[in-house]
Amino acid sequence: MKQEVLTSAYQLVSFLLRYPTDEHIEAMEEMKLFLNDIEVDSVSRPLTEFIHSIADWNKEQLVEHYIEVFDFGKTSNLYMTYLKLGEQKERGLELLRLKKFYHAAGFEVTDKELPDYLPLMLEFCSCVESNIRCELLEKYTMAIVETKGKLTGFNSNYANLLEALLGLMEAEGMEVENTGVMYQEQPLSLEDARIMQSMRDQLIRNQLG
Repeated sequence: MKQEVLTSAYQLVSFLLRYPTDEHIEAMEEMKLFLNDIEVDSVSRPLTEFIHSIADWNKEQLVEHYIEVFDFGKTSNLYMTYLKLGEQKERGLELLRLKKFYHAAGFEVTDKELPDYLPLMLEFCSCVESNIRCELLEKYTMAIVETKGKLTGFNSNYANLLEALLGLMEAEGMEVENTGVMYQEQPLSLEDARIMQSMRDQLIRNQLG
């Protein structure tokens, strides 16, 4: 698959996994046309299935289904460290490491989104070289596979997007059966502790709505 198509595919999955807006409706025909550029069946097929499944939905229907799948069930959320770590202290450390990983690649994250939010991770993947996104995604293969399994269990068409993501990862040579490797524990500097406290505050704000 051509690199420009590959990065656009990451961007498309990121866009479709985000909370639905009018843009999702307006971009429908453009998304259908883009599918013709994807030559890898394990990516194009599930993307085609998802896009065609929502083609006749209005924004209200998209929002209703999205909320039902992601907002009412913590086990099916899109925060990739949550399944393993929940609200434990270790999750804060992992979020901090992710934020520093993005920063090192020249990608800045605002306080509006946590760095383990899958659409944000995929937006990052669309902006960096293959070796950098592979380094990131390989660490979260297990979480991605588990999220796909939960969505499949809920009979949600969003499972197709996770299947397409796994297809993209395979197309870049990643082993999707890998359970993923988390960063090794490192002592916190004072600056890291300050950043982590800020991220904890953001977690609390997210929980309070």
